[in-house]
Amino acid sequence: MHAPAFPQDRLPGWLLQNRNFVLLWAAYGVAAIGDHLSEIALLKAAGGLERPDVTRLQALISFGFFLPFVLIGPLAGWWSDRFSRKTTMIAADLLRAALVFNLALIVPWLQRLLDSAGMRDFAIIIPLAVVGALAAFFSPARQAMLPTLIRDDQLVRANALISALGTIGTIISAVVGGYLVQHAGPEWNFHINALTFVLSAAFVASIAMSRTRAVPHPPLEGILTPVAAGFRYVLTHRRIFQMILLGAVFWAAAGAVISVVPAIVKSLYGDNYTAAGSFRGIIGLGLAGGATVMTIIGPTLPLQMAVKIALSAAALWILALDAAFSFGLGKIATGVCLFGIGGAGAALLVTIMATIQRFVPDSRRGRVFGVSDMLTMGAMVVATGALGIPTIANLDRYIPWILLVTAGMFIGVFIAARREYARRSRYSRIVQVMIQLTIFHARFWCRLRRVGPCTVPTRGPVIVVGNHTSFIDPLIIIASSPHRLPAFLVAKEYFVRWPWKWFMSLNHCIPVDRANPGRGVLSASLKLLERDGCLGLFPQGTFAPPGEQEPEAKSGVGLLALRSGATIVPCHISGTRYTDGLLAGFFTRHSVRIRYGPALDLSAFRDQPRTRETADRIAELIMQKIRSLAPDVEP
Repeated sequence: MHAPAFPQDRLPGWLLQNRNFVLLWAAYGVAAIGDHLSEIALLKAAGGLERPDVTRLQALISFGFFLPFVLIGPLAGWWSDRFSRKTTMIAADLLRAALVFNLALIVPWLQRLLDSAGMRDFAIIIPLAVVGALAAFFSPARQAMLPTLIRDDQLVRANALISALGTIGTIISAVVGGYLVQHAGPEWNFHINALTFVLSAAFVASIAMSRTRAVPHPPLEGILTPVAAGFRYVLTHRRIFQMILLGAVFWAAAGAVISVVPAIVKSLYGDNYTAAGSFRGIIGLGLAGGATVMTIIGPTLPLQMAVKIALSAAALWILALDAAFSFGLGKIATGVCLFGIGGAGAALLVTIMATIQRFVPDSRRGRVFGVSDMLTMGAMVVATGALGIPTIANLDRYIPWILLVTAGMFIGVFIAARREYARRSRYSRIVQVMIQLTIFHARFWCRLRRVGPCTVPTRGPVIVVGNHTSFIDPLIIIASSPHRLPAFLVAKEYFVRWPWKWFMSLNHCIPVDRANPGRGVLSASLKLLERDGCLGLFPQGTFAPPGEQEPEAKSGVGLLALRSGATIVPCHISGTRYTDGLLAGFFTRHSVRIRYGPALDLSAFRDQPRTRETADRIAELIMQKIRSLAPDVEP
C-alpha cells in the first residue's frame, strides 16, 4: 500500500488491458458466485419455503450477514488505511473459505444447541455474522484499492464493470444454488462457496502493487483518533455525506425487496427452491443490465441527472412489483419488475461508489468506506431486523405494504434531492434540466473531454472567447464550464426556429442580424456584462469549410473587451467535424477536446484611446492566445 505511486499516464486506456484491474475484477466476480450458494443453502437448512414466514427467515439471513458491517465497519476502514489492503483481502478470503467449508457441520450443531432455548432460527445468524465480519474487512480494502489501480476518468466504468460481473456471479449462484439445494443437498453449496473464496484470494495475491497509484502516507497513530477523523471527514464533506445517505437508502430498500422475494416466488411456484434462486437471479440480471448501461453512458452522465433517474426508476419499478403481486399479474410481470429494480439499483450504486472514490484521498479512503459501510449496512440491518427479529404472524400478507413503504422512501429521497440541487443552483429548474441534457449530449455523443481545468471565474462579468469550428461550439463551452452558463451572440434567423429559440431565450442569448449588426448588439452585450453575466464569443464570427482560409478576428470583440472591463478567458476547441447545418452538427458524431487558458491581461490597453486600431490589436491578441491553446502548441 505504501509503494511509490505509479504514474497515471502509464496506465492502459482500456480497462481490460489493465492486468491489476482484471485481477481485482475477477476476484470480486468469483467470490460473488459463491456468496448466494451458502445463503440459499442456509435458507433450506432453516426450513425455508416450507414455512409460512419465509419473509422473516430471509430477513434474518440478511440481518445476520450485514450486522458486522455496522458494528466494526469504521474499525475495518481504519485497518484498511493502516495495514496492507492486499494482505487484508487475501486473509479475509481464506478465513471465509475455511468457515463456509464447514457450515454443513456447524449449522446443525448450533441448531441443536439453541433448540431448547427456542432460538433455532438464530443458528444461521451466528456463522453468517462471522462471514459478514470478514467481509466487512474485505469491503473497504477493495473499494479503497480500486482507484489506485486505474485512471481517474475510469472510475464510473470500472465500478460498473465490477458490479456487472458481480451480478452475473449472483445470477449463476442463485440459479445453481437453488438447483443444488433442490436436488443434491446444501453440502455442495458450502464446498463450492469455499472454493470461490480460495480462487478470489489467488487473484488478489497476483496483483502487482508496484504498478498501482497508491500514494505513500505516514502510518496512522493509534486507533480511536484516526477512526474519529474518518467520521469527521464524512460529516464535513457535504457531497460525500449525501452519497453515503443515498447508499443507506439503496441498502435499506435492497433489504426489504430481497426479504420479500422468496414469499413472492412461493405464491407463484410453491415450495420450489430452483424458482426462488432463479428469481433472485433475475434481480442480478437487472443489476448486470444496469451496470452494462452505466459502462456505456455512466462516465458521461452528470451526477445529479444520474441520481434523479436512478431514484425515480427505483420507485416506479417497486410500485410496479407491488401491483404485480397485489393483483396477481403473473410470473412474467413479476420478473420484469425485479429486472427493472435491479437495473435502477445498479445505476444508483455505481454512481455512489464512483463519486466517493473520485473525491476522497487515498490516505482516508479506507476509513471513509468503513464509515460508509457502517451507515449503509446499518440501513440494511434496520430494514431486515424490523422484518426478521419480531415474530409477526402471517408476515407475508403484508408484502404490498412493505413494498409501498419502500417505494415511498425512494420518492421522498427523490424530492429531497431535487430540492437540494435546486437550492444549490442559481438557475431555474428548467434551465438546470437543459444544462444537464447539454452536458450529457456533449460528453456522450460529441465525446467531449476537457483538457485541464476550467478557468472561467464563478462570479463577475466574464467573456469566454474561443475559436469557431462548428455549429456545436456554444454547446461545448456550456458543457465544459460547470460554474457559469454563457450566453452567446446568435444569428437572428435561429431565433425563429423552435426549439432553438426557446433554449436560446432561456440562456439570454443575443440575436444578431449578420447583414447589419448595428450598435444594438454591443449595447445588449454590455448590459449583460453589467449584470455580472457571462458572454461567450467567437472573435472570428463564423467558421470556414475544410480547406478554406480561417477567418480573421473581428474588431467588435476587442471593442467589447475594452469597454466592458470584463475578465477575458480564452479557450480552444478541436476535434469537431464540419457540417452544413445546425441539426447536422448536433447529430454528427464528434471527438471534441477543449482547453481553457488563463485570463488575459489587457492592462496595457486601459489608457489607450478606444479606436478601431486599438480594438483590432486586442482582437488579434485574443486570437493569438486562443491559438496558443491548440493541442500541438505549447502556450
